[in-house]
Amino acid sequence: MLWPVSLLLSLALMGVLYLWSTRTFAALGRRRRTVAVVLAGLVVGQLVARELVVLWHFASAVQTLLSVIVMTLAMAAAPIGVMHLVAWLVARAAKKLRPAPPPAEGAMTRRQLVEAVGGVAMIGATGSTLAWGSLVGRHEYEIVELPVRMAALPRALDGYVIAQVSDLHTGMYVGERDLDAGFERARAAKPDLLVVTGDMVDFDPAYAPLVARKLAQIAPRDGIFACLGNHDYYAGWEVVVATLQAAGIKMLVNEGAVIRPRDGGGFALLGVDDRWAGRYDGVGPRIDTAIATVPAALPRILLSHQPATIERWPGKVALQLSGHTHGGQINPGFRPADFFMTYVAGLYRVGGTSLYVNRGFGTVGPPSRVGAPPEVTRIVLVAA
Repeated sequence: MLWPVSLLLSLALMGVLYLWSTRTFAALGRRRRTVAVVLAGLVVGQLVARELVVLWHFASAVQTLLSVIVMTLAMAAAPIGVMHLVAWLVARAAKKLRPAPPPAEGAMTRRQLVEAVGGVAMIGATGSTLAWGSLVGRHEYEIVELPVRMAALPRALDGYVIAQVSDLHTGMYVGERDLDAGFERARAAKPDLLVVTGDMVDFDPAYAPLVARKLAQIAPRDGIFACLGNHDYYAGWEVVVATLQAAGIKMLVNEGAVIRPRDGGGFALLGVDDRWAGRYDGVGPRIDTAIATVPAALPRILLSHQPATIERWPGKVALQLSGHTHGGQINPGFRPADFFMTYVAGLYRVGGTSLYVNRGFGTVGPPSRVGAPPEVTRIVLVAA
């Protein structure tokens, strides 16, 4: 699991801030224990609040606030740490050349002043970045065009268009206006078929009817199909499945469907359960069960929420469509998710299978997107 790594990394970054703050500001230096407790408490409190949201669907606002604070401080910690190290090296070299006179009582040294101004500026910059991502970045929906060559695809389906949306996370921060904006892009893609690769709701199943109603309004000619994501399990998968199916949306949970069988046999669309479903009384992904529900000779497209599942069945499907990662969600000039995940966003080739990872609509933690705009993927099938 990623959370122990995330916890350790967050605590390490808070450690950097602890060293910077207590050595730069005299008042904080006299309260080292308090500073350490506050910084560690923010990290642990965020994790506790998240569990409260997952298990009992409350404390969402608290969890969001804590995640914004922790993310702001964590993003600032790395450059602050570099600055602190450089300042220490410069001060050490300067001291060897000519010892500096001691500062007046209560006054900052030149090094402390530089570090204080630089550190506060970096925290302000990261906070401003997250604010931009919340006010602007998470609303800049994009259509990504993806041609995919498929062996054995009937010539009659050459040019067939599938629109993929993912990770809607409908809830406190993704409401009706956001869905309207994103689904307008989905309609603009003029799809023959619409697929949703999980996380239709964030934590609260009360939002499932809104998702179902807005999805059904798109009405592509060959229908709408979806698979479950981990957040659908947090919310209550039974409610999500029942609500979407009542609206005419076909949920594929370890099963398949034949699309356009009268056009040269069509192709098989499969969907598997979420990778973490077993923790919440689900079955988990069963690719062979899904394959057994469709004719064996058909080319296969798979919906699987978490992209890492591709490593369980490389080569068994022509194309896997996934989400889950949000494209990293917060990418401040680089993509931190690359240090933890193999498949983050875009197209990959794994053991004879094309894997595409959609950046999704919604957010987790800070309601912000930086360098990872929300996405509708327009997949055009090409007969090989």
